[in-house]
Amino acid sequence: AHPLHVVACYFVLILAQSRTTLSPNTNLSMFSSASSRLLLRRLPTPLLSQAAAGLRMSREGVTSNSSRAIAKHHTRFLSTASPPPPGAQTMANANAPPPEKISPEAGLGAQDAMKLFIQHGVGRRKLNEVAAEKGKTPLVDRWQKMVATYIETQCHVITLLGYTPDERGIGLYTQHLQQALTSASPEVQDMLRIAGRDTYRMVLANAFDLPLMEEQESKGELSIVDARNIMHKVSLRMQAPEVLEKVAKICATSVVMNDSPEAQQMDMARKHTVIQQVMVDDVYLSGGSSSLVSECGFGEGEDGYVKLQFQLAEHQGDPLISQYVGAAMLKLMESAGIDVAALQQQAQAQGQA
Repeated sequence: AHPLHVVACYFVLILAQSRTTLSPNTNLSMFSSASSRLLLRRLPTPLLSQAAAGLRMSREGVTSNSSRAIAKHHTRFLSTASPPPPGAQTMANANAPPPEKISPEAGLGAQDAMKLFIQHGVGRRKLNEVAAEKGKTPLVDRWQKMVATYIETQCHVITLLGYTPDERGIGLYTQHLQQALTSASPEVQDMLRIAGRDTYRMVLANAFDLPLMEEQESKGELSIVDARNIMHKVSLRMQAPEVLEKVAKICATSVVMNDSPEAQQMDMARKHTVIQQVMVDDVYLSGGSSSLVSECGFGEGEDGYVKLQFQLAEHQGDPLISQYVGAAMLKLMESAGIDVAALQQQAQAQGQA
């Protein structure tokens, strides 16, 4: 579970829960509810795709495997997405079956398209709007909007490849890409990893208006040893009694007015947001100059948090980091009253429907 950790994790769980289509007109509050119902992603890193975690999670057990699945994409985008406007699905998509496979080259092309839209398209405009809210809107709200923009952009890209712009489309695209990679050369596999990492980093830099790409070029990558040490500290802090107690206390007060599926989803989104807020305030930034991000050498406050997430993107798929974060995230979710096993069963049932 890493930087984007929470967002991606939530994306994973919510994505597994919902069949909602993404659309740019959806309100982005609380994750946004659209992205929550849709989304995780992360974080991956953005590592191949935010949705990969959701796909893995829906097929793995709720033990160490689900810990790894949850963790793997906490990092990246975490993340929140909205559906394309009416008619966004082309006639070809509406009347034709989805693709049966995809080539690694198509995956690289999709990453290039993502970069284009993030650098020069609607995605860049939305990220600039997120950056303009600094000092006016809480970090978690802006992070969620960032993730929503990333996932929305990804949905539009895969739609042009013939996939539906929703969680099923993302899951199928990710599955096909993973299958294609099994026969791809190590060089192509690394090209896709780097492309996904760089796209995610571009999203971060634009959303928070920081010269992260330039700083990374001058300082180089964070070593795997340092990344593991940092995330071990994070995982211990996530499981600190006072952190788990705070999450449990806040989530114990239900705001659900009825037992409808919509009300339950809103309550789930609220709990996800609580976890993310506690992760930022009490795990990473608590203590000011002596906070975890400061201790790790990334500076203080919001900028230090973003810089840390940026650097960790290089190691988003590391199995040991995933183990650290996955186990800790399960503890947080349990404290929030989230039944991970039930969510997985629901996701599996939907997948068989």
